[in-house]
Parts: sequence; structure tokens; C-alpha cells
Amino acid sequence: MVHHSYIFLNQQLKDAHLVHLCNEAQRASQTTAIFTRSVPETHRVSRLLNALNIGAISLHCDLSPAARAASLDKLRRKECRVIVTSDVAAAGPGLDPIPMVDRAINFSLVSWKMKPETYTQRIRNVKNHVGDSGLAITFITQYDLDVYLRLEKALAVPVAQYAVDMDMAMVCRGQVEQAAREDPLLRDTAYT
Repeated sequence: MVHHSYIFLNQQLKDAHLVHLCNEAQRASQTTAIFTRSVPETHRVSRLLNALNIGAISLHCDLSPAARAASLDKLRRKECRVIVTSDVAAAGPGLDPIPMVDRAINFSLVSWKMKPETYTQRIRNVKNHVGDSGLAITFITQYDLDVYLRLEKALAVPVAQYAVDMDMAMVCRGQVEQAAREDPLLRDTAYT
């Protein structure tokens, strides 16, 4: 069974919460798929996670078929436990699907006005076998509320607020800010 949840947060805290959730998943030896809105965001998020010693691979539409296959193989073999992907790369026609993961994080909703079908497509690879439970977490910022309310209504499944350890998220915020000072390409400039 997939448990659906959300985190309501300020846009400026998305990176810190993502790092916190990835650390949490690593401690539990879980695999995570992170869905972004674009190729540049996929690159930025993957680069940020790697800068903070969270091994992440990117999957996007600009990859060659061989590079895509290599990335997916790393996830299958658990050489890497985090994949950052755009929607097009996650499930385009004729493409191998992302292997089963323990968690799906919907990092971005806003730019493509998420439809219920897109959400379903994103989380279809979260573990949902007998005895396994997966987790789908959606980040909702002040810019996403309208989209999320429509999505929640269309899903017709209970969606609970995910309990975040705010102290740990703030520690991660400091790490994200330090990484961005060292590498300006890690800054999220989408809404600044």
C-alpha cells in the first residue's frame, strides 16, 4: 500500500526538507525517486544532493538511451539510492520505467499544473507489494496550493501531513546554505 502524504512549506525551505528526507531514507536503506519540473531543476537538485554526500543520479530527456540505461541500472543494483527525474524522462513512450522505489517525492508541482494522471504516473513505481509499503510525499508551497487542492480532490484517497523533524530540517537548511555559498549553481532561483 502506498501512503500518500504532503509537507506544506515555504518555497525557500524545499531544498532543506528534501535533504532531510533523503538523509532519513538513507538511514533506513530506502530508495527514493524525486520528481522535478524541468531538466535544469533535475540537474540542480541532483548536484545539491551529491554536494551534501547523498549519492543521486539524474534522469532526464536530454540523456542518451545508453546513459539513461546506465542510470537506471545503478538504481536497480542499489549503487545509488536516489534518482532525480523530470516527468518526461520518468515515463516517456518506449522508455524503461524507473525501478521500484520505497519513496517518491513530488518536489515540484507548479509549472505544469499537475493532473491526477501525472501524479499516478509519478508514484506508480513506489513499492506496493504484499508486505511492502511505500511512501509518496508531495511538497506544497505557497505557489502550489490551488494545484494540490484539485489533485487531492481528484485522487479521492486520504492524504495526511507528513511529520517532519523541524530541528533536523533546520540543520539541513544550514548545510544547503553552506553548499550554495560554495557553489552558486546550487541556489534555487526559480522564485527569487
